[in-house]
Amino acid sequence: MAQVAKQRQLLNMIETQGEVRISEAALALDVPREVVQQYIYDLVGKGLFTGYINWDDGVLYARQARLLRDQGTCPNCGGKLELAGKGVVRCPYCGTEIFL
Repeated sequence: MAQVAKQRQLLNMIETQGEVRISEAALALDVPREVVQQYIYDLVGKGLFTGYINWDDGVLYARQARLLRDQGTCPNCGGKLELAGKGVVRCPYCGTEIFL
């Protein structure tokens, strides 16, 4: 239950702030960066988070999935997006991942 509470807290942080640094989320949740990454993928898998993340810059962005899907280009660098897995699209140029 503690993990679910932390995932809910992470989701609330992203949605209320619009963008959150992974390092700040890790500090706020008192977990390592890798655990924040696991939380993100779990939330995506459950269909609770849509948005994108730039792993290089370490920033999570809350966005409307429809806008990102319709755009077809990376919101970070403008590169053409590629399907990376269920609910995940990745930019092959800068590594940004978008969660649909």
